Amino acid sequence: MNLRSAVAVGVAFGILGVGSAFATFARIESMGKNTTYIMDDVSIFDNPANINLYPNYLIGEFGPYTEDVPAGTNQDPMHPNFGGIFSISLGDENNPDPRLSIGGLFGRVSELAMYLPTRVVGDNVKDTSAVPETVTNFDGFLGGTLSNGDAWGLHVYIAHQDGGDVTPSGDYQVSSGSYASIVQADGGLNLQFGGNIDFEFSFGLARIQYGPDHKNFFDDGDFSFLAKSRAFFTLEALDGELVPAFSMKLIDAPGIDNKRTQAGLGINVALDRGFFWLGADFIWDMFKTHDWTFDYTTGESIYNSQGDDDPAWDKRTEVGGMISFGIERNIWWDWFVIRVGGQKSILYTECNQNEKNEGKSGVCIDDGTFFSTNPLADGTAKDHVGFGFGVNIEEKLKIDVTVAEDLLFRNPFQGEGRLFSRISATYSF
Repeated sequence: MNLRSAVAVGVAFGILGVGSAFATFARIESMGKNTTYIMDDVSIFDNPANINLYPNYLIGEFGPYTEDVPAGTNQDPMHPNFGGIFSISLGDENNPDPRLSIGGLFGRVSELAMYLPTRVVGDNVKDTSAVPETVTNFDGFLGGTLSNGDAWGLHVYIAHQDGGDVTPSGDYQVSSGSYASIVQADGGLNLQFGGNIDFEFSFGLARIQYGPDHKNFFDDGDFSFLAKSRAFFTLEALDGELVPAFSMKLIDAPGIDNKRTQAGLGINVALDRGFFWLGADFIWDMFKTHDWTFDYTTGESIYNSQGDDDPAWDKRTEVGGMISFGIERNIWWDWFVIRVGGQKSILYTECNQNEKNEGKSGVCIDDGTFFSTNPLADGTAKDHVGFGFGVNIEEKLKIDVTVAEDLLFRNPFQGEGRLFSRISATYSF
């Protein structure tokens, strides 16, 4: 469902302490669904400087498996991806820094894809064109470290489709009204202050466009800005770290104006044969749309590209907080780990519908206020709880699994549903 669900490490561990470990999307989904307060390889998408913490490192996964699966049938997961990071040391035997790193990943779907509609109304208002699924979906990384260990990184993400779409049989064919493009470029720093403080900052620029007409990169002037920062303060008394964090995004896309800030404080602590983290965040989010309509039953969204020159904006403002936590522990064997975690948000929501949009299903269907929370139990990465396990083979190959949350509540004789919702793997060499 697009648009906010239709709007409803060897070196790294030594530097950053217990909050740093090889991780995957499956590990994050299983133990808190939040990457803010721990150091992990998924954080390279928040701050490209962190690729330097994972030299010579391969990662891959089958993708999320959250679709409804009829009893007695099977289906491949969606959006598999794979990639790697490779580093060259420019230092000597006693100090690997400075170091140069390069990396790439194919197939990842960016969170910015949530701003793509399902369909777009073109020149003929009676016809709509389906917004295609992007196919390039490439993350490219370039980074390095200085002789003192400070790290820098650059990242580009390109997800594009122009003039074609996939047929039900899986073949790509000409579709002149198909156009969708997401381009993002960002850079980041990872700075060390003494042995007890590590500071991160990243800033990015993004471009979100969609059909039915092809657009040049600078058409319309809709550019989005992203910024994130956090710090890790070592707490020796707790054998852990204190982590303040702040993020902001200013999204400007056709018919969309989204401003969001999030600030929080977390802690991560090493346990006997395990690890625990806890975080609390303040959230403010203002989401405005014009010429968008939604089907809140199917999740489809339609953008009218031939809208009024004087757009009628609907506005949805949310303010509140979120609590999240995660815990993992080795049980039975040193190579087997079990994980659990969750998150809970409580947001006070105010809806303001433009009088021109009365009777329409926009981002707000009427004026009013209410409380909202993240999905309770829909099996996605944003719902309340997660559970999973991992296998660690000689600190080289690591396989992480997110277990389907309804696994223990099924009739085993009907062959229903799925066992796992995500499987990820990493290999360090």
